[in-house]
Amino acid sequence: MENLKKIKTIVLGIGNILLGDEGIGVHIVKRLQEEDLLPGVLVIDGSTAGFRLLPLFETYRNCKFIIIDAIKLSGISPDNVTYSTADIKNKKNISTRGDLYLIPLNDLYNIVDSRYHNSDFISFHQTGLIDVLKLFSLTHNMKIDGYLIGVNISENSKLDNASPFTMELSNTIEKKIPKIIGLIKKNIKLLAD
Repeated sequence: MENLKKIKTIVLGIGNILLGDEGIGVHIVKRLQEEDLLPGVLVIDGSTAGFRLLPLFETYRNCKFIIIDAIKLSGISPDNVTYSTADIKNKKNISTRGDLYLIPLNDLYNIVDSRYHNSDFISFHQTGLIDVLKLFSLTHNMKIDGYLIGVNISENSKLDNASPFTMELSNTIEKKIPKIIGLIKKNIKLLAD
């Protein structure tokens, strides 16, 4: 394990690779492990760890995080990649599969609560990222700093209720991987400055 003092940025991929596109965060982490990244960057596969991420957040509490996760978001479509919670709540346009959202982690505390059943912002893990961040904030009196790169896997269709059991990404999401990696590298540099 690298010296903790040298680690400045954590890239954390979350997802269940058994559910197709829902595993995009883990697929991205695997690709990033083959890339040359700036010194001080640690790439971690968070899989479906849920509350087991709390020790990770504790260990790297002074680092910046870039978290990649699949989301189902209906209501807006990004003209660019960065959106605030106000944009998400205002639902400006219709979002489509493969849209990317760069959301400050600090904003996640305000998007929704842990009751996902009536919300438009959904992560697919038994314990959602928002729940873990909120619990960490409550128990440590601090918030994790950085960004969520949310990859919309929703088709905005009533037929889009379940993720298929497959380890393969859809063509739409697979084609987004270079853009996602570019966005991660860009934000690694921004967070390092």
